[in-house]
Amino acid sequence: MEQYIYEDEYRGQKRKLLILSVEDGSGYRVFLEAKFIGLITPVVNEETLSWQTDYNILKPIVKKIGEWIEKSN
Repeated sequence: MEQYIYEDEYRGQKRKLLILSVEDGSGYRVFLEAKFIGLITPVVNEETLSWQTDYNILKPIVKKIGEWIEKSN
């Protein structure tokens, strides 16, 4: 299981998101202050990789988190 700490600023407050890979490798679970806030998944379209989520709280930052994970690997 891969684990990441993503740091950003939201509404003037710094926050740390804990990101854990899903056991089957299909995506990542995202936690804020030990609370599950959503799931992000990589999607391969032809030759490009994009990131998606169904959770509204993560939609504005899903691309940033996904790109950050890519750089971290």
